[in-house]
Amino acid sequence: MAIKKLPSTGDAPRNTGVPASLVAGGAADSAGFPWAGRTFDHHETAFAGDDGTTPEALKLAVARLRDAAAFHRQGSVLAPGASGAPGISGGLEALASAHTEALLALSAVRVLIPLLAEAGDFGLTPEGRTVEKSQELSIVTVGAPDGRRVMPVFSSVDAMRAWNPEARPIPVPMPQAAVAAAQEETDLIIVDPGSPDSEIGVRRTQLEAVAIGARAVPAWADAAVAEAFHAAAIGDARVRQISIAPADPEARLLEAEVAVIVELQPGLERASLEELLGELQQRWAASEVIAARVDSLRLVLR
Repeated sequence: MAIKKLPSTGDAPRNTGVPASLVAGGAADSAGFPWAGRTFDHHETAFAGDDGTTPEALKLAVARLRDAAAFHRQGSVLAPGASGAPGISGGLEALASAHTEALLALSAVRVLIPLLAEAGDFGLTPEGRTVEKSQELSIVTVGAPDGRRVMPVFSSVDAMRAWNPEARPIPVPMPQAAVAAAQEETDLIIVDPGSPDSEIGVRRTQLEAVAIGARAVPAWADAAVAEAFHAAAIGDARVRQISIAPADPEARLLEAEVAVIVELQPGLERASLEELLGELQQRWAASEVIAARVDSLRLVLR
């Protein structure tokens, strides 16, 4: 499946963030064109008639994910023994299915890439006034709490306006956005940042699946991942059990992807605990399965 790189102005993505002076609710984009009544007819025939609202299939899939996450939370996210192995609880199974279906729905829709105008070269008029000679459009990336770059995209014009009223929406198929993120070594994509009801994230380990429309099983529901974490402590008398659970059940990139729950033997001294954690981290880092399938993890000691 050949997917072209995201069309751009030629500028490399940069961590521009959002200017603090911007106030949501503007009636026009950065070029001064009003939003009302606009469609994307001029962005190729694939988007003819698109009025900039959230695709219904994506809206329903994200709503199901929210419902599954709420049901899961009622059953204790970090219950002892929760794991990604076959036979997981009904709540976890439903949540895993909702994650997979939401990413599949996302891979089948168009999203809006925000472009922000940045000041270009300046010059002087014959009267001595300073004027802007040019203006550049830049694809935006923002910083995640862990320091990685995140590409924001949007399901609707309204969601983009709430985030930054001066951004210009460029419609592209979501697979194309996923390929662009991978090419630019941007690990994460966040859809509708700042809109809790529709916000959903795509992690480094899910970019390929979204790009080709494949099913992506969450790492915490992957039996091979659970086994890799379990195998790292086999024969270690200091560890009673290792299990995994979702740390970010709503898939909003608010937390690490996987909670790794290490149940310790009682009475473990501090020095022995520090030694154990160092050894476990080395073993996990050496695991090809964990490296390939787990985006990020949070350690929980018990």
